[in-house]
Amino acid sequence: MTPIGIAIGGPLDALGDLARRCEDAGYDSLWVPETSRTGYVSAAVVLAATRRVRVGTSITLAFPRSPVITAMTARDLAELSGGRFVLGLGTQVKRVNEQRYSTPFEHPAPKMRELIEVCREVWDAFGGAPIDHRGRFYTVTMPPFPGAGPVGRIPIYLAAVNHDMVRLTGERADGFLGHPFTSLRYLNEVAKPALAEGLQASGRAASEVEIAQSVITSVADTYEEAAVGAKAQIAFYGTTRTYRGVFDVHGWGDVVDSLRAAHARGDFPGMVACITDEMVETFAVAGTPDEARDKLRRYEGAVDSIILNPPWASPDPGRTMEAYARLLETFARA
Repeated sequence: MTPIGIAIGGPLDALGDLARRCEDAGYDSLWVPETSRTGYVSAAVVLAATRRVRVGTSITLAFPRSPVITAMTARDLAELSGGRFVLGLGTQVKRVNEQRYSTPFEHPAPKMRELIEVCREVWDAFGGAPIDHRGRFYTVTMPPFPGAGPVGRIPIYLAAVNHDMVRLTGERADGFLGHPFTSLRYLNEVAKPALAEGLQASGRAASEVEIAQSVITSVADTYEEAAVGAKAQIAFYGTTRTYRGVFDVHGWGDVVDSLRAAHARGDFPGMVACITDEMVETFAVAGTPDEARDKLRRYEGAVDSIILNPPWASPDPGRTMEAYARLLETFARA
């Protein structure tokens, strides 16, 4: 049976309780985002509240922080958790880096490659290894401040959609975080071949990189109600030009222009109206509890682990919390 994790978030004063409920329900892993709150603080709350479950960031932003700060923070979370922490990194898109975080967006795949190198060199330096990194993007020639020791190998997972980042995942990372806005066809025809290229280039076996696929999962009393939540989430992701290739695989690339036009008008219902039931069945798992459990089985054998992503793009926060509750009840394994 494929391990199932769940993406969780929300107010920090409620996050620990939610994490404990997920662990008690038998989930294999918990994943926290970096959206309205920092991923590392959320991860610390979740780790402190749990004892068994893996906890990863899905994702924290790679470029707005120094790679040394990223490495130090990951080291601390690994120490806090006794080795349960997974460092999930992503590039985000150009506009978000430049306009929200005032960070240059330059050559993302090569820069991410070097960032991974620096993180691992810093972790080795905590164990006493010398560090003298002089690269294209980063220079680090001083060892960490004394007082904290090594914590073992910290797994690095990369969020990737397009070819170069997926290939880099195969070359350098420990896991592939498949974007929630992904179809099985896109995974099999685009992502897996790029991952295989990276594995071959690095001489590694496929078993050395976990495929952890996020899935938009919407559960409600009726299919129609569940589909509304899924459509909202697909519409939100579909406004991003970088993800157009996911639509293109299915011949639906033109919908991006309609989504972006509705988004520019502030017309959220208009965005949702762009998404068809066929798109819901392609990009999401939606339905009653029995229907959702049955549909999720299509990922068996195709991925190493599944990360359930409840629809959170709705303007109604109460609906988001209800979505978490429905997933907990529907997919509990304890």
